[in-house]
Amino acid sequence: MALAAARVAPAAQNLTPLCWTGFIVAVDGLLARRGRSWLRNAPLELALMAAVSVPSWLLFELYDRPRFWTGAGPELWWHYSGLPPWPWRGLGYAWSFATITPAIMLLAELLEPTAVRLAGRGAGGKVPGELAAGMACVGAILAAIPLLWPSVFFAADVWLAWPLLLDPVNRFMGRPSLIGDLEQGRRSRPAALLASGLACGLLWESWNMLASARWRYTVPFLGSMKLYEMPVFGFLGFAPFALAAFALYQFLRGLLPGKAPAA
Repeated sequence: MALAAARVAPAAQNLTPLCWTGFIVAVDGLLARRGRSWLRNAPLELALMAAVSVPSWLLFELYDRPRFWTGAGPELWWHYSGLPPWPWRGLGYAWSFATITPAIMLLAELLEPTAVRLAGRGAGGKVPGELAAGMACVGAILAAIPLLWPSVFFAADVWLAWPLLLDPVNRFMGRPSLIGDLEQGRRSRPAALLASGLACGLLWESWNMLASARWRYTVPFLGSMKLYEMPVFGFLGFAPFALAAFALYQFLRGLLPGKAPAA
């Protein structure tokens, strides 16, 4: 961060992925004290998580700017500036996007024991198949609307769509899911993911302020009331985004060979 503040170009341009890489290593070190280190116990799985993170975030780039790879606009919600030329830009994108899911997932795992103490366990019970199917249908509709009618007013649809759509699919396919957690009375993982999303959102925006390659936002609601570059209202999106990152990881991981470690 000192190098970025001094405007040393490589550090300033890549401050966000540099900070997130260090954050992931630090959180993994804390998890290691519980015997849960991903770097030590499941390095290949952590690499797969990082690889899955890239297409997961490219999905949201598609919503923001369908012509993402051409560099053309218009962007709907976030706008990049200060980016280096290609191919360095592509490397920076890939590195940045690869840190998103690991950061959220590892921090949620670190926070879950606290969530257990605060949220306790529920009674559990089977979620009706009709309710799960209804959630998936609502998610599919919310996912389609911003693609069919792009608008700055549909940001909430994007963040809510994918957990609603994919979590029931993951549960049906026997993969880890939040519905499955609640059926078992496990309130802690959903709560930890929500908290992780909010905490990571604060870190993303604080590190973004110091970077020379950064993003800015356009939102239609209270857009002038900002914390860092993010309008205050927009921070609410980080909580469901963490649920989306979890659902996308479990869905995409399920398409790959092998089995993820028990969580």
